[in-house]
Amino acid sequence: MERLSLSIGSQENSAAANSSVDPHEYTLTHSTLEEASSEHGNQNVMNNYNNGAIIQGALLTSSHDYNGFTSTEQETHDVGESVAQRLQGIRGHVVTLARDQYGCRFLQAMIDDGIPQEIDMILDEVEDHTHELMTHHFGNYLIEKFFISGKLTFYQFQRILRYVIMDVQQLKHTCMNDHGTRVAQKMLTSLRDPVQIACTVGRLMYITVPLLKNANGGYVIQQCVRVFTESCQKVIFDEIARNCVDVATDKNGCSVIQKCMAYGEGVPILRLVESIILNSGILSADPFGNYVVQYIIKRNILEPPVTKRIVQHLRGRYAELSMNRHASHVIEVLFRHSEPTDVVIIIMELVNSPDFVNVLRHPYGNYVAQRALQFSTGLTHRTLVHTILSNYAYLHAHPYGKRVLTFIKGIRRGVHGMDL
Repeated sequence: MERLSLSIGSQENSAAANSSVDPHEYTLTHSTLEEASSEHGNQNVMNNYNNGAIIQGALLTSSHDYNGFTSTEQETHDVGESVAQRLQGIRGHVVTLARDQYGCRFLQAMIDDGIPQEIDMILDEVEDHTHELMTHHFGNYLIEKFFISGKLTFYQFQRILRYVIMDVQQLKHTCMNDHGTRVAQKMLTSLRDPVQIACTVGRLMYITVPLLKNANGGYVIQQCVRVFTESCQKVIFDEIARNCVDVATDKNGCSVIQKCMAYGEGVPILRLVESIILNSGILSADPFGNYVVQYIIKRNILEPPVTKRIVQHLRGRYAELSMNRHASHVIEVLFRHSEPTDVVIIIMELVNSPDFVNVLRHPYGNYVAQRALQFSTGLTHRTLVHTILSNYAYLHAHPYGKRVLTFIKGIRRGVHGMDL
């Protein structure tokens, strides 16, 4: 049966096309779609109908009488048509439809109808355009619909998954896109089959580092860690561990690492924590990496505790790190979260350093000295105070040195809750 042909030049039709519509009310005209798919026809009609109304007009049914059919009669007519005729109406035009707001809604409605032949045909036509559509402002909703509709067979679901993950470079660029990252996250959430999950994580592993360093891509890796089991988490965390310094010293990467680790417990994150500890000297002095070191210090996992191992790893560098803008924060956090025996190790190294006076007079080092005074006790505290006061001549007239002296006075008055 020949499809209905709608007039595209009518002002009345244009008004109908711009109204709120239900995707299930759309019908297609084969001849109109052919015109839309041609370069000349598409350009002319788009000029008249504001970026896509040609397809709205081709799909929309309204209360008007078209070619002798009322809207009720049109609906009855459409219901009576065979699946083969419906497929014939859009065959070869799926990608064009997917790029249009109303056309994309129509295709989503077809997927929701759950007719296998129609879904197969749509899959056939989007195969070579999957990533293009995932990053399109309308087309991305079609690819998302495949994953969230629940109407695909196992093999249909496997097809669209394969289209998305088989080319990791395309997948990388898609995950970095504003629209693509959202679809990729929906895809990860929809995965249930263990083999499909393993394949997907295996592909993502190759692009984990660039994704972590990208604002949109980072959300994909977070989602991967959040929704999958420990064995899959470990694949991602191990890849991060192999590239720990590269990722942790990146502005976006340092933030995403912390968020990912918040989802991880036990075995999956062990290798990453070990890598952070081994690179704590480099990371502590980095504008972004220092936050990663502070994070694992505050969590204080593993046995022996992270703090104890970092204290040992940084031995011989405490004076140097205390005078670094970023590392000085790490030293202060170590004072707050370390055991008393480890606090002693740090303080005694500072006191015995030939650069101790420089630390006291430094814009950042003086804060480390104040924290050392705050968290030291007993003999260690008395030794620290004595050493500082013995250098009074070098400190009392210095803008930063005198801050340390003032802190000691505050301790003596009980301002800091301590007693000499």
